Amino acid sequence: MSTMISLNRSMIAGGEFTQINYHGQKAPIDTLKDAVAANAFHDSAARFDPPKCHPRTRVKILDEIMGRIVGQSQDMVVKPFLWLSGAAGAGKSAIAQSTIERCMERGVHVASFFFSKTDPTRNRLEPLVATLAYQLYCSFPETEVQAEMLSAISKDPLIFNRTIQRQFTTLVLQPLKTYLWRQKSSEPQTSILIVIDGLDECMDHASQKAILSNLADSVRDSNPYIRIFVASRPEYDITQSFGGKHLKDVHTRLSLDLDRESDVQSDIKLYFSDQFEQIKDDCNSDSVFWPKLDPSWPGERVIQDLARKSSGQFIYAATVIRYVISARPKRPDRSLDMVLEIRPHDGDHPFAELDALYEKILESCKNIERVLEVLSLKMMRNIHYGVSVYENILSYEEGEVGRLFCDLGALVAVGIPNQSNNPQDTCLTVLHASLSDYLQDEARSKQFHIDLRGKHIGRHMTNVLNYLASCSDYDPLDQTSLGCLAVDLFICNCDELHSCTIPPELLQAAFSFPLERFLAPHISSRIAQHDALDFVIAFLHMLPIMALKDPTCSYIEDHQHRNLDSVMIHPLQRYFDDDRLALVLVLFCHLGSHRFVPWCDTTETFEMPLDNVNPDMLPDSTFTYILWDDVDFCRDEKLKLAYLRSYATLDTSQEDSFSINVNGVNYLAYFDYMHRLLRSVSAPTPTVYAKATKECLYALRSLPMPSLFWKRTARVADDTEDDPCPYLVFNDKHFVGPWLFVVPNFRSNLDSSDENTVITENYEDEQSEEDNYGLQDHTREIVAKAYFTILGYLIFFLPRCGRSDDLIAACKKQQAVHIEKPNNPFPIRWRRLHMEINNYLARVLPTSNV
Repeated sequence: MSTMISLNRSMIAGGEFTQINYHGQKAPIDTLKDAVAANAFHDSAARFDPPKCHPRTRVKILDEIMGRIVGQSQDMVVKPFLWLSGAAGAGKSAIAQSTIERCMERGVHVASFFFSKTDPTRNRLEPLVATLAYQLYCSFPETEVQAEMLSAISKDPLIFNRTIQRQFTTLVLQPLKTYLWRQKSSEPQTSILIVIDGLDECMDHASQKAILSNLADSVRDSNPYIRIFVASRPEYDITQSFGGKHLKDVHTRLSLDLDRESDVQSDIKLYFSDQFEQIKDDCNSDSVFWPKLDPSWPGERVIQDLARKSSGQFIYAATVIRYVISARPKRPDRSLDMVLEIRPHDGDHPFAELDALYEKILESCKNIERVLEVLSLKMMRNIHYGVSVYENILSYEEGEVGRLFCDLGALVAVGIPNQSNNPQDTCLTVLHASLSDYLQDEARSKQFHIDLRGKHIGRHMTNVLNYLASCSDYDPLDQTSLGCLAVDLFICNCDELHSCTIPPELLQAAFSFPLERFLAPHISSRIAQHDALDFVIAFLHMLPIMALKDPTCSYIEDHQHRNLDSVMIHPLQRYFDDDRLALVLVLFCHLGSHRFVPWCDTTETFEMPLDNVNPDMLPDSTFTYILWDDVDFCRDEKLKLAYLRSYATLDTSQEDSFSINVNGVNYLAYFDYMHRLLRSVSAPTPTVYAKATKECLYALRSLPMPSLFWKRTARVADDTEDDPCPYLVFNDKHFVGPWLFVVPNFRSNLDSSDENTVITENYEDEQSEEDNYGLQDHTREIVAKAYFTILGYLIFFLPRCGRSDDLIAACKKQQAVHIEKPNNPFPIRWRRLHMEINNYLARVLPTSNV
């Protein structure tokens, strides 16, 4: 076997010695070394302590990369190119570094080039091939690789001025082919790996495309034992290149962005846990002068929160740890408090490094104003929509969002299928959770600051109204339609206007919006009109917010109320004509006005236990339909007045504010509007009260006699007008009425030391059995609440009723019940009910029939 020894200016091949004299010319090896970017090596001194994967993290992705490089699995398709894409800070360089080290341990020859924008020696195309060639030269000492490289340079001293393809073929592929052919290896395996990391940091975008296309042409028919591994952000030019004719069929893509929610989250938590343990070990040594850290510091919840905020990007986690370690002389626990914003930063911001990265990426954007406009829309509440929604609401051309963000793939991904709404659409995904914090903090983001409450929310709400006013695709039955998504956006963010600047264009849009035309096609439909009404309710909620900020624009509210009246009159008439809806109407009119018709949150007051419930415990009646959201009943109840009875929660947390919320929609303005409309049209008539009272008597007769009642520990006076009920609260702060029915969870929130503690007693001892979980008592408690409540309704409604044969018959049946069972767990209400029944019958019947 021949041997070869390469010297600076001589060569020994086999037994033949050749002396080469260059007579003042540069030796080929010197030409090669002069063209190299030494800082781009994976083990360069300039990259001292390079990022690499923390032990036991990124195992899945590293194993898959190794499988695709060395072909470990027969089922795995191995292609010449492997592209690892991911956002800025996702850990691509660390994965590339760890891959190189793994390959070298397995005897794979590796040449690498780590691009960096900030290093002028490795942020450009020119030194790439020379740097790769030099590493392979060193990796194959005294072989044909060295001989052919030096020979090629000797023949063409200006080789590094040729095209990338010519350089790569001449100095890398051809020497390697010769070497591999002579080796005649019987077992197929990858012998050579070329790693190009951070291709997006090559300053010239045209050079990025040239590198990929030329390398693809070079390796298309090369030895299969050569692999090229590229790690980069999914920038527009790079993504287009991998999808083009040169590379489409010869590469495999692995995306860190698509996998970040599962394995990466766990890896980051593991990284945080290990690093905090190391910090505790270092800080609890005898040489440290501050107090020892608690063994439980920082706690699992803090680690989970930090992992969540990282959004799968290791740069966030590494920044946090680096700050906690290096921010001395501060104590590590106090440094972490600054990261968590528990204590002020004192001018030393934990995320200065991360902010610099964001700034550098955003500066590359060609139309930053529009980018910030799209991102501000993305930051609004509950916005998880496809790109087409943004383009329609912002009046952009189709495809414009994709073009705007083509240079920002490091921070925002455009093009991932939008599975949550419309699979045909693509979504806009912010890859860093901390980007929103950065953009909304003016001290950090400066010229890139997004002041949501200053101008953006008001402007976007204007855009939504303008879009809905002109769009023709609003279909409440199609939740994925652009119109439905725009409606949802408006509803979710309407309440935010309380703390926002109201721009003049929003006032104009609110005044000119065709509210009647928008609602009319849907309010008469039997199904799916509620989404349209929810929008109208949110719109009505917006109007007093604007008037509160600027009283001179109160005319807008008056104008839109008049427009809405004409479309609401028709469905309102059904509440006067239908027996079931009559109960809804009179309850709506009187909620909270009297202790017998209190306002209550029925999801709390009549909450049924999930297990061991007798389904017949509550009657099949209008009262029950209101409580349990009967589907057919809700379709008939078009104005959603029962929702105020069955789902409304009173937000009284603030002394100076009050809201009525139903599934996140504030009904306060709608409540006021409907009361005004009823006053202007007609209050409930005696006939309507008679229909409502008949429904209540039916529900009462269907309920079993409750076995539980309540009393206070304080003595009840003999002349009291109502049964004692500690749940009834008189509160005159809110215009909806001062009477509230506030019921704590059964047995769970009771304080036995309070003199007003609720005592539940058994009306009939033989019914006092209770299972091991107390569910039977809970169920009887619910029945007692319902029974107590309906008694109050009847006492209140009967004096207002007109003559009705159906009601007369129902009253007589109730008289018979009273005669059969004169005693009741609520004796005062029971006695008053039958007194009112007698009064009613005496009023509407001849004396002989009473």
